[in-house]
Amino acid sequence: MRKTIAILSAILAFAAAAGAGAQAAQAGQPAPYVRVTGEATATVDADLAILSLGIVQQAKTTLAAREAVTAAADKAIAAVAALGVDRKDIRTSGFSITPVYDERPGKQNQIVGYRADCSITLRLEDTGLVAEAIDAATGAGANEVRNLDYRKKNEDELRVETLKRAVANAAAKAAAIAATLGRTLGPAVSVEEQGYSLRAPDSRLFLAKAAMGSAAASPREAFSPGSIEVSASVVAVFELR
Repeated sequence: MRKTIAILSAILAFAAAAGAGAQAAQAGQPAPYVRVTGEATATVDADLAILSLGIVQQAKTTLAAREAVTAAADKAIAAVAALGVDRKDIRTSGFSITPVYDERPGKQNQIVGYRADCSITLRLEDTGLVAEAIDAATGAGANEVRNLDYRKKNEDELRVETLKRAVANAAAKAAAIAATLGRTLGPAVSVEEQGYSLRAPDSRLFLAKAAMGSAAASPREAFSPGSIEVSASVVAVFELR
């Protein structure tokens, strides 16, 4: 009888130990989770134009070339300012003078003059002024249209809002998965930004219009900025309960 009781006691003790070990192992396991990708896109109208114009002048001496390009730049700036563009939104940059060599055979090393070059960059908050600014500047001394970009004034705010929508999209996906599995969605364990892009209209189209003219009904229509496409994506991990 005593032997039987001893055996039963040993069995119960072993079972209790095994149960405790199983609970401890279960407690040490990571909580189940779901990993999802959230995405968001938006299309917004451009409300800012960055226009770069070039001025190139050639003369016999460096002094004459510098004076010529400076005079042309001053006239171009005055013409653009007359449209109502604030002087703080007009910037000159990239001034340079380079020698011009004779291209005739046997005389390639002879300097025949000097070419002066500078750029004028305009920040136009009224995108409708692009065509008029090009006409005014080129009519006053600028002789190249170098670049034209359309942007949003509040690009930082736009990025934040798009990322918020991407996170909300991820949470909605995770909640749908949890409900399908008969679980409850827990808190987010981690959220990582995977990418953000802002795609503006192709400036080459507008530069071609500036170089060759346009058959559009009006200058404003010819340089209508169109829309900017923004997109963001995140990867989020949520607990499942």
